[in-house]
Amino acid sequence: MTQFDFNLLYDKYPETIASMNDPFTSHQFILELARQNQVLYIEALYAYRHQARINKPAPFMIVHGRLARHLFEYPNLITQLRKDAPSKDIFNQDNWCSEWKKVN
Repeated sequence: MTQFDFNLLYDKYPETIASMNDPFTSHQFILELARQNQVLYIEALYAYRHQARINKPAPFMIVHGRLARHLFEYPNLITQLRKDAPSKDIFNQDNWCSEWKKVN
């Protein structure tokens, strides 16, 4: 599997979380993380450009999955409200994801 140092993006989580409105979804978080860190985000996608799922290219699915799962590493900053919040993914397709709330 292609390598990308996700720690470069993970280091941006606290400031991105701080900029989010409450509550927010994983999809909203990833879009904001990407907006604030466009070069790193593109590098992550590029590193996984040849990765596939069900014989179809899936760099967004793989990268976004890793980014979303890493939100669980910040229990001092956020708590999961639900794991099945209806949401639109980056391609504006109906989907579901976790919903989060900042810890006071």
